[in-house]
Amino acid sequence: MKSVRKQYLTTGLRAVTTAAAVVVMSLPGRAPGADEEMTPKAVPAVNPTAAPAAKPKVKAVAKNAKRADRNAQVTFLETPPAREPLYTGKVEVQQAAAKIDELVATKLAAEKIQPNAPVSDEVFVRRIYLDVVGRIPTKAEAVAFLESKDATKRQKLIDQLLNSDGYVQHAFNFWADVLRVKNGIAPGGQGREAGAAYIQWLKESLRDNKPYDRMVRELLTADGATYEDGAMGFYMRDLGMPLDNMAVTTQVFLGTQMVCAQCHNHPFDKWSQMDYYQMAAHSNGMAGSNALANAADVNRFMAQQGLAVEERRTMNKAFSEILFRLRFNHVYALDRTLKLPGDYQYKDARPGANIEPMIPVSFSKDGKITKEGEAPILAYSQWMTSRENPRFTLVVANRLWKKVMGMGVIDPVDEITDSTVPSNPALMEFLETTMKQVNFDMKAYLRILLNSQTYQREAYTADVELGAQYHFPGPLLRRMTAEQIWDSIVALAKDNPDEASHATYMDTKQLLTKVEWMDRTLLAQTPAELVEGARKIAAYGKDLNEDIQAKTVALKAGTLSEAEVREAKKAAKTQRQKIYAKSDEIVFNAGFQKLAEQIAKEPDVVAKRTDPEFVAQIAAAVKHFGKIPTMDEALDFVLDQQRKDYSNWQTAVRDREMLEWGVDTKEKKENYRKFAEYRDRNLVRAADLRNPAPNGHFLRLYGQSDRELVENGNRDASVMQALTMMNGALFRNLISPFATLAREVRKDGKDVNAAIDTIYLSTLSRRATEEEKAVLRPMVEQNPQEGRGDILWTVLNTRQFLFIQ
Repeated sequence: MKSVRKQYLTTGLRAVTTAAAVVVMSLPGRAPGADEEMTPKAVPAVNPTAAPAAKPKVKAVAKNAKRADRNAQVTFLETPPAREPLYTGKVEVQQAAAKIDELVATKLAAEKIQPNAPVSDEVFVRRIYLDVVGRIPTKAEAVAFLESKDATKRQKLIDQLLNSDGYVQHAFNFWADVLRVKNGIAPGGQGREAGAAYIQWLKESLRDNKPYDRMVRELLTADGATYEDGAMGFYMRDLGMPLDNMAVTTQVFLGTQMVCAQCHNHPFDKWSQMDYYQMAAHSNGMAGSNALANAADVNRFMAQQGLAVEERRTMNKAFSEILFRLRFNHVYALDRTLKLPGDYQYKDARPGANIEPMIPVSFSKDGKITKEGEAPILAYSQWMTSRENPRFTLVVANRLWKKVMGMGVIDPVDEITDSTVPSNPALMEFLETTMKQVNFDMKAYLRILLNSQTYQREAYTADVELGAQYHFPGPLLRRMTAEQIWDSIVALAKDNPDEASHATYMDTKQLLTKVEWMDRTLLAQTPAELVEGARKIAAYGKDLNEDIQAKTVALKAGTLSEAEVREAKKAAKTQRQKIYAKSDEIVFNAGFQKLAEQIAKEPDVVAKRTDPEFVAQIAAAVKHFGKIPTMDEALDFVLDQQRKDYSNWQTAVRDREMLEWGVDTKEKKENYRKFAEYRDRNLVRAADLRNPAPNGHFLRLYGQSDRELVENGNRDASVMQALTMMNGALFRNLISPFATLAREVRKDGKDVNAAIDTIYLSTLSRRATEEEKAVLRPMVEQNPQEGRGDILWTVLNTRQFLFIQ
């Protein structure tokens, strides 16, 4: 699904535009203007001393090779390597962690502050699970750690958790907030395919432990289709707003708030409006579009046909209808010139002047970094992620420090100015150097922080006043995020809580499979075939319009019967669906038939040009039907097979559980069915739910970000949160006899003290004190079933549960 090659739409369309209508149907606000030339771009030369680019997967290369083979007007650019070579020295974890402790201790001594005491194993095991995998440890996990006599058990647990699926889930939540990742990524909650692909790309990047600088270069140079390169969601997220995207880019990756300079010189920082536009010019060409990949060829063909003005308009509308369901699925790198706004008021340029990509002198002395004949974004991505960039490494090192310590050495992390002074300059310098030495390996960097005594000290429980510096006698006491609370509850309810949701994976696969099929069937056709298909759609649309207009006239005249009135209204409502159906029948099916015939003759050749999985899907459909079916028939067959695979897996899991848990009566089976349906649909990690969750969901009530702004979540308590925990279906299923915690408590039999300890170990990672047992024991003795539930609800609403100590 992912691609490291980058598509660059080429050829001069401006000349073609004057002779024929442009078929590049960009989304609102993204239409290329007449002044925007699209010219060929060369593949950048590779610095022989630079770090090697990540090795592309064969599947990704094959997809891009196919497009290049089809369309001479499209070339492909690799995400460029880093500008500087990798650090080749060895970084000793314990030595680096000890250096952190030394620098912190020196500052504490200078400030006459005593460091906090080291934490107990009970506090450590809960803290490390929450900070690395985003949930509390299960009873079994807590007991295994607490009872271990291994002197290096903390180091080993850190390594184990950093290499777990839970790390991916939790890290995704963190970076999704930073990058404002959403399922409905386009305006109005549209673009579900692009959102799903972006989410998948981010999870895969974290699972592969992709270096942070590489991730950022892939984001900045992302283009092509959703099913090829999910990172294109970075630009789709700010569709039609390239200037706003630049503000977010500098905030996230450079820790700098430049947004004010979009409209005027920054009143509180050095940035001018000219600086803003010069920076934005590098990424201005990254445009979300629903264009045909071979639009230039189609335009040229139409120009050669000498179409009349009215026919050109009709053809444009027809192409718009054909491509409508593929909107929000493509980002193209166009050669677009950025202009100053018409109300530009400063003396260094006239309003509307063309702006060349330039690194402002107020930021660094790099100046012009672009190369002739090369997309500006390539050089920009290398400059952005350079080790010599004065902000890039500092910002990510500080951001990850804040993630585990509760506050940045520089705080806020994204309002850095030239006058900003870290609370501990020597520590900040060492952290920045360390990030470079681990070559932006986020796990390696976190491993060092987590092994430090600074991290493993008791939490600082007093408030840090706004604007005050904090010197880290220990991590700050923090309330769990909404995702940490939710994922901890998931761990109480289901086994294997870190397992990725199969249902979410299947939803993503089905969304992208459909988009890929539709897109590839268009790419399989020649300009003449596409234009002929558009003509037929235009004629069909004209007939529909004339029919609706006639019925509208009759409706106004009152000459229709009641049944005819209903039919007329229905026809108006279903017009678009009819056009979609006709597009499938005429345009998409024509491309599918052509592809299927090619696959039947030369499957290996087509697989090399496209994607082996795609070819196998079509071949399987043809084999199933015994002939070449329609595209709709073949796609329905493939999607149904995918659903059956998931259904079979789910059935096998449930059969095993019923056997192991003794679900053998009609009543038990019905209760189990209800629990399993709720669990499999709802009790999945926050990373696998809709991003963000809908309003009213547990996650939103507990402060999950709406993903409209960078890191926009909150950790404030409310009465609604306690009521949700008490009255919702979530708690009812949490105390179900089939939930993980309930089955653990059942093992304790009638031993009330053991049951209380099980609840405490499962939620607080410690056994209850004698005083706590004395208070809680009567609740269970009076009503064993309800009493256990009351204890659980009480613990879940305590500060001990909700805070990371």
